[in-house]
Formats: sequence, structure tokens, C-alpha cells
Amino acid sequence: MNFIAPEFLYALGFLAIPILIHLFNFRRYKTVQFSQVRFLKSIKKQTQSTSRLKNLIVLACRCLALAALVFAFAQPYLIDNKSVEVSGKKGVVVYIDNSFSMQASAKVGSLLDDSKNKAITIANAYKESDKFQLHTNQFNANEQRWLNREAFIDQLQKVDFSANFRTIDAITNRLNSAENDNDLSLDYYLIGDLQKSSYQPNNIQDSANFYVVPVQSQEQQNSYIKAFTSFQPFHLPSMNESFNLRVQQNEDGERNQINGKLFLNDKLKNPFIIEMERDSAEKEINFINPETNQVLGKVAIKDYPVIFDDTFYFSYPADRAIEVYHLFEDIDNKSMSSLFSEDSLIDFKSTTVKNINYSKLKTANLVVLENCRSLSTGLIFELTSFIKNGGTVLFLPALNMDVVAVNSLFNQFGIAGYGKEIKDTIWVNQLNSKASLFDNVFEEKPTNINYPVSYNSWIIQQNQNSISEQLLAFSNGTSFLKKYEINSGALYLCASNLSTNASNFGKHALFVPTIYNMALESARRIQTSYQMNDSKIVLNAIQASESPIKFKKGDYEWIPKQKWKENSVDIFLGNSISEPGFYSVIQDNKVIEQLAFNYNRDESDLKKFKVEEFKEQAAQKGLTIEFLNGDAETLSASINALGKAAGIWKYFIILSLIFIALEILFLRIIK
Repeated sequence: MNFIAPEFLYALGFLAIPILIHLFNFRRYKTVQFSQVRFLKSIKKQTQSTSRLKNLIVLACRCLALAALVFAFAQPYLIDNKSVEVSGKKGVVVYIDNSFSMQASAKVGSLLDDSKNKAITIANAYKESDKFQLHTNQFNANEQRWLNREAFIDQLQKVDFSANFRTIDAITNRLNSAENDNDLSLDYYLIGDLQKSSYQPNNIQDSANFYVVPVQSQEQQNSYIKAFTSFQPFHLPSMNESFNLRVQQNEDGERNQINGKLFLNDKLKNPFIIEMERDSAEKEINFINPETNQVLGKVAIKDYPVIFDDTFYFSYPADRAIEVYHLFEDIDNKSMSSLFSEDSLIDFKSTTVKNINYSKLKTANLVVLENCRSLSTGLIFELTSFIKNGGTVLFLPALNMDVVAVNSLFNQFGIAGYGKEIKDTIWVNQLNSKASLFDNVFEEKPTNINYPVSYNSWIIQQNQNSISEQLLAFSNGTSFLKKYEINSGALYLCASNLSTNASNFGKHALFVPTIYNMALESARRIQTSYQMNDSKIVLNAIQASESPIKFKKGDYEWIPKQKWKENSVDIFLGNSISEPGFYSVIQDNKVIEQLAFNYNRDESDLKKFKVEEFKEQAAQKGLTIEFLNGDAETLSASINALGKAAGIWKYFIILSLIFIALEILFLRIIK
């Protein structure tokens, strides 16, 4: 007989307790007064004999009950050598969580070191002829290979910390993906710290049997940079910038101050202090862009001992103005050019529809169509693609336009477009002050506004199937200016154009903030940072070329998998981003972008499940997950006992209860 937890056998020393009680307690004598002593000798013999028998039986029952209980806790098992020989070779699949949370301290070294030691113990518990697989958070293809024990231990020593973050469902799917080699009998082991951010039992989709070997340390507080985001969609050199810094910690702590620093292009720009009142805090960071075309920034805080999430990288180009492309039929009334041509923030181009530059249209943010009596099939196709890819279009209708041809553009998006033409004077008398287009236009809710007037207009038809927002409306309730949300793009329809015989809108006070804010909203927000585990990113406003897109950091350069679209390219990174920082995007031997990558922040919350808590949640979902705990000797014994002596300890519990019942029985019956 072998034992999974033989250390409990030391408790057999407690058997001395009932023996000592028997020796000292049952030898006490009581004085009994008798009036007649004639039968005293025979009574004394009978009493001593019965008492001795009863005491010995009670003592035996107590000792056996206690011994059975000790054996039950030691978890005995029997090894059937015949069944082991028949079972054939084993396939042992071991998964080690090597994420950053495993940097926490263990009794010896880190949790990852402890995990490696346990993996070695698991391997040594099997026969040398068995096969082994080692999986980590890398999800590399070579981890699918079957190894002998020596190669498995050698590969185990090379495992290091990884920035890849894996959830419990991805891990279990990975374990179950192990291909069977020569009909092996597979055993699955998962060694990890049960971090709550990744080991959620409710996310387990596959109920395949696997053993969990927990490695845990005491929880500690960790403060980290959760996000650093820009308030503005566009950036220019020497421009005043405003970013929002969010710092978070994994548990409510005492109010404290955290020191931080902002670096721009490797130069210290702005030290700051952030006040932590509860589990998170936000701070607005303001600075002026350097006189460069590209800003490479880094914000950092001081928080020990976990430091991988204390630095946040960001980047953006500072030379991109908002591109406005103005198209008109014959005559430009100069309202648009007067508004945009002298603004350094706006890259304004204006031309007739006949001289349209389609490459310029594709890269524009806002396209203004004014006084266009008709639209060609080619222009409708380009505008449809432009809007679907996130562009913004403002349509100002011409007098006597071909409404059917014009509406064919809007019908592409399920929008009814324009109805009949109205040649009467109509006043605008409603403004949607809650619309984002009018943010920061009015200091307080507007009243008694002098609204524009239209002398010639088109009815903008209602459509129940499209998402729209009415911005300005006539006194009869019909729309003067309406916005439609289309995917990530937008379409604005105006009832009149800007010529003086159509309306006074081009010279009205509302014209400047309305159209200017329209241009600002059309700016495609530049993503200032990415996560290292982003498997795919999209680069916009890039023209296809015979030369593929390359990524470069330092001396390391590679060509990722890429899929070109009309005006963008999908980049499939996989696991190619191995460390945080700045990566150059190269096309035709020229750097066209510089992107910032950061560690995934899901690992920063260090809260962990306790084993019983994890079991309880798993049981609620109907999962039976077996845990193997203890040091190397106990873990080895547990593995040896798997499938060989399930439930033997239960018989010792039953024996213990039987002996307790017999003790009670003898105490009550034998007088």
C-alpha cells in the first residue's frame, strides 16, 4: 500500500491519547458501603472481569477509529502492476502559464521556476518510454511535437516569461489540440496561478478532463497605466495637445501619490503627480508638440515590484492636416474657399467635377459636392466606396438638378434622398443644440437665434431604415441639414446650396461653425498605440505598391502577412511583436509610419482564485476539475495514484464511523 499524503501518518502518534486515558482513568476505584459482606468476594470477581473486557473493547474501538481516520487523510492507494503493463504508453500534455503574472515570488525563485519544478516532477512520475508535449503562452507550432522525457525537460529549461496573454478557454482548447501519436493514452496538466483575469471557469467551453496544478503566492497591490488617449483626432507640429492618463490598481488602497514622467522623442517633457484615491484615477496631460513630423512619446510611473505595465508608448504623425476636397459644377461661389483656404489645419483643394482627381478624393477626409446637377456612374462608385471606408460627404443640391441621378448615390445606403423642389421662401427655426456638431459653439443653450432663410430648396425625404440626426429644420418641420451615419463614415444632406439665390446660409453666422466642425469631425482618428497581442491592425490612407509593407525595430526587419483594400491594408502580425516600443512601417524603402506597441494590461490585475473558489465556480457550470497540490514528493504520489485507487480513502472513513458506532454500542449495552 502507498500513500498520496504520507505525512498524515505522523498523526498515528495520537493513538497514545486513548491508551493513556485507559491506563489512568479506568483504574480509579470507588468506595461502596455494604451492610452485608457475605457475597462481596464473588461480586468483586464478576465486576473486575466485566469491566476489564468492556474497557479493552472500548479502547480498541477508539484506537481503530482514530487510525482509520488518519489513514483516510493519508489517501492510500494500491498499485496493480498488471493493469499498468496492459495500459500501454502514455501521452503527457503539460501546459505552463509563463505570462508576466508568474513573475511573483515563490518559496524558491519565481512562480515560473516553481512551475518548471512541478513539470519535471510530473515527467519523472511517468515511464521513460512515455511521450510528452510542452505548451506555453507562445502557442508555437513546434510545441505540438511529441518528445521523450529528456528532450521535454531540456525544452522546459528554456521557457521564459512571455507577453502573450491567454484565457482559460484558449488554454483548454490548446490542450485538446494535441494530436494523438500511436494511440497514446493522454493525460493533460495545466500549471498556472489561477489569475482571475484569465482563469474564469465560466469561459471553459470544452469539458475534457485535465488536472490543474496551482502555483500561487500572496496577493500584492499593483498600480499600472491602463490607457493614455488623445482628446483630438488630428495633430500638427507646435500644436497644443491634450491626453487623458488613466492609472489603475488591482485593489482599493490608501490614498497615495504616484510620480510620473512624460517623454517626447527621447526628451523629458513633463514630470507630474497623480493622486490615487480609490482603485483608479485620471489626469489630463497637456503639452506642445515638438517641431517634428512624427511624435514618439512615452509616459511612465514608478510602482514596484511589478514594473512591466508602468510604461506606456504612443506615437502619431504631426504633419497631417485635415483634407477637404471641394467639387462644384461650373462656378465656385467662394464660400468654402474663404472658410478653409487660409487655415493651416486644413488642406483645402477645390475643382470642378469634370477635373476630379480620384486619388485626391480617396485620401480626403471631407468631400463637399456643391451645385452638382448630376453625378456620373464612376463618381457615384467612388463616393460610395469613400463613405464606406470612413469618409464624410456634404451634399449641397443644385437648382434644377437631376434628382433621380443624384438620389442613386444615396440609394446605395438605403437613404431616400431628395424629393420635390420648393421655390418658396422658408425660414429655418430649429437647431439641435445636443448634436455633437454644435459642441463648443454656444456657451449656453441658444435662444432667440437669427436663423438662415432659404429661397429655393429641396425636400429631404424621411426614411425609417437609416440612422439619421436632424441638425437644422425649417418652420414646417422638414429638414434643412441632416446627418446620416453610414458604417464609420457620414453623409450630410442640405436642402439648399450656398449661392445667394438659393439661401443666405453661406453668409450666415451659423455657416462657419457648422461647416468647420463638420471638417473637424471628418478627421479619421489616428490610433496612437496598439497592444502586442493584436493579431491584426489596419493602416489607412496607404496606396498599394509593388513593394510589400515591412516592419522594422532595430536590426530586426520582416514582412508580415498583408491584405490590400482600396485605400488601406490589413496587417496580420501574429506573434511577431515580441517587445514593447516603436516599430517602423516601411514601403518602397521609405518609413511611412511609426507605430507604438504596449504590453497587454489584462495581466496587470493580480487578483487570483483560491482553489476552493475555483472549484465552486467550476461545479456551478457542471465541470469536474481535479487539483493536484503539494511539494514534489506529494505531487509524484498523486500522479502515481491517478486512476489506480480512486475512492480507497472512503472505505477508511466508513471503517472509522463503524468503530465509533461499536464504541457507543458497547458503552450502552455492556453494564
